[in-house]
Amino acid sequence: MQQDEVRVKGTPVKSFLAFLDQDLKPEERAQVFAAQSGDLVNRMRDRQILATEYVPVSVLNQLTIEAARVKGEPMESFARRAGAFAAREAVNTVMRFLVRIFTPDTLLQKASSIWRTVYDRGEMKATRESEGKARVTILDFPSEPAGCARITGWMEGMVGLTKVKNPVVRQVKCFSKGAPACEWEISWTV
Repeated sequence: MQQDEVRVKGTPVKSFLAFLDQDLKPEERAQVFAAQSGDLVNRMRDRQILATEYVPVSVLNQLTIEAARVKGEPMESFARRAGAFAAREAVNTVMRFLVRIFTPDTLLQKASSIWRTVYDRGEMKATRESEGKARVTILDFPSEPAGCARITGWMEGMVGLTKVKNPVVRQVKCFSKGAPACEWEISWTV
């Protein structure tokens, strides 16, 4: 692993693996893991990742790219669906009720602490810009397109779990495309 490599906690990795189990046929899933190598990938294939361990985000990104290829779907839409699935997985039945009474403002207030519990690098800043509009920025996070698409889907999923209508999440800047940070605009109606 490279020293500056970003790592993600095992819980979202386990959600991604559950998404693959649900979304891919068994033979497609086998193809995805056959295209990768290494002990970590083998443990992921066998669902032996602990919720508390950290996994390089680059490995998760490569699996996302390969799974989209095997599925025959554009990587961005596949990754966004995986991210939205992870958001739904992140809330159990009790939390789902609480998220439904939360507002986007409450989620924005919790965003940076949520980020710190999942990633070992980067800082998420979320600000309300106006009624029904917010901006989320991730600093010090060397992203890749597959990771950003999963994060976009996760944001869509989380905002979609609240009581707002017409949530839209749009990435407007990306580190992988030369921007100093990744940035998203989020809008909704009440």
